[in-house]
Amino acid sequence: MNREEAVNRKFPTVYRGLDEQEVRTHLRAMQAEIDQRDEKIKQLEGMLDEKEENLNSFRNVETSINEAILTAQRAGDEAKRTAQARAEEILKSAEAERERIISESLDRARHIASQTEDMKRQSKIFRARFKMLVEAQLDLLKSDDWDYLLDFETNQEHRVDDLEAIERDQNE
Repeated sequence: MNREEAVNRKFPTVYRGLDEQEVRTHLRAMQAEIDQRDEKIKQLEGMLDEKEENLNSFRNVETSINEAILTAQRAGDEAKRTAQARAEEILKSAEAERERIISESLDRARHIASQTEDMKRQSKIFRARFKMLVEAQLDLLKSDDWDYLLDFETNQEHRVDDLEAIERDQNE
């Protein structure tokens, strides 16, 4: 039964029956109360719809946030994997570079050691030869030949004088 039927309903009158005016007043009061309740139900339904829309909106936001978190987590994991792979690559490269540098350094050290040994040998040979030269020169200085050479000029002057005298004698 709707509101209109409840208000417009006709009651049969009976002897000593119900007072129609009182019944109508009562029905109007009921109608007002039903109207209030219907209005309250509409308000509550409107609020419920609004709350459901908010709830749906929050669920959409929650879903979006969860998707964003998952995407960020995947991106973070991918960045971590990429960084780890790059770090391993850098380590391998650094180890290879280290090995190359060590190898080159060892080769240089061997070459320098070889050159040092060669220079030591050459220095010993030079020293021995120089010592022999100095000793030979010292022996020459100590020998009588040196005195002879120094006296050679004096003797030469006497010879020149003697030769000149012989020439004069022959010319006379």
